[in-house]
Amino acid sequence: MCDICQKILCDPRCPNAPEPKIHGYCAECYEPLRDDYPYWTDNDGNKFCSEECDEKHNGIIEKEWDEDDE
Repeated sequence: MCDICQKILCDPRCPNAPEPKIHGYCAECYEPLRDDYPYWTDNDGNKFCSEECDEKHNGIIEKEWDEDDE
């Protein structure tokens, strides 16, 4: 039993808890992709730490409609 959180398997917030498993790294910023956070993916199988990294990697930008787009 843990001396700090008083549990057999430590609470994830406990300083004695094991580090979350890393499944890879973001294709854009290279941050670790861990068990305790969601990830984003594209159709090419790239994995990202955030929607912003996914959009940046794939060149997705928000635009306003103008007369040339019609």
